Amino acid sequence: MKKLLLVCLLFASAVFAGDAVPKNIILFIGDGMGLSQVTAGKIAKGTLEMERCPVTGFVTTWADGALVTDSAAAATALATGVKTRNGALGVDSNDKPLKNVIEYAKEKGKATGVAVACSLTHATPAGFIVHAPSRKLDAEIAAQIVSSDVDVLFGGGLDYFKSSLPELQKKMPVALTTEEFRKIGTPAKAAAILYPVHPPYAAERAVSLKELTQKAVQILSQDKDGFFLMVEGSQIDWAAHKNDGTNVVSEVVDFDNAVGAGLDFAAKDGQTLVIVTADHETGGFAVLGGSVENKTVNQTGFVADKHTAAMVPLFTYGPGSAVFSGIHDNTDIGKTMLHYIME
Repeated sequence: MKKLLLVCLLFASAVFAGDAVPKNIILFIGDGMGLSQVTAGKIAKGTLEMERCPVTGFVTTWADGALVTDSAAAATALATGVKTRNGALGVDSNDKPLKNVIEYAKEKGKATGVAVACSLTHATPAGFIVHAPSRKLDAEIAAQIVSSDVDVLFGGGLDYFKSSLPELQKKMPVALTTEEFRKIGTPAKAAAILYPVHPPYAAERAVSLKELTQKAVQILSQDKDGFFLMVEGSQIDWAAHKNDGTNVVSEVVDFDNAVGAGLDFAAKDGQTLVIVTADHETGGFAVLGGSVENKTVNQTGFVADKHTAAMVPLFTYGPGSAVFSGIHDNTDIGKTMLHYIME
């Protein structure tokens, strides 16, 4: 593994020579968000925040040994630059732990965080924090999250943290309600575990993903050495699994609003790379009817209720973004982030 990492770093040094190195990285993952999901969001909003990103591309998403990935394998690829089997979190296909972007960032003295619209133990956030052979081990995953050195933990999953909550509360302020979250201020570390398991869909959530993102950035940007933040629009995927076109659109809109918060910070800061992509596409989604003038999507279709192997979109902004033009594998994103953090 050390030899592989050295080869990757030597390759990266050649590719990125002369390119600007970001101080901060914000990675936005729209779970299940393919090109048609983005199209639906654009029809509904008129102009997407993602359109502010000048560099665009596409990403292949397959897992080790499987054409169609799950979220655990995809998160691991994005977080470590290494493909693994479906169901695995932060380990390779032989269950050997893989060092992730958050761990590398902490070694460099950077602040780190995750803000998600799901349980913190779910596949995508867990893939950036823990090392586990199965995504189904929620209690074990929660314990690993509490033992980690992540500075900001925003999401749901309180039921899984009950036994380890006192330990977490010793490490940082922990908000368990919307009111507590909005009074949390800007401590160096903070957690908000606002739901027993997962939040409801965007239309019913008391705290939007945008608000979580803004608070996470406020806290993490206090670190003079910079930060890494992963934000997930988790429920685009879930709506697509249910072939629910209405909630696909509203979840994309909620996610895009959060992207706007990240881009607003990056535009003022000038040292922040924003990456917007997806872990995979879900449903073979298509927009079949609606109105651009009225900003409506009133007819949608799905090929299946499962993930697909379709490439997903990639949008980037800020220093270091130029290398993301064109077609990439999901591991390329992980390797590039690791290169920038280790510079």
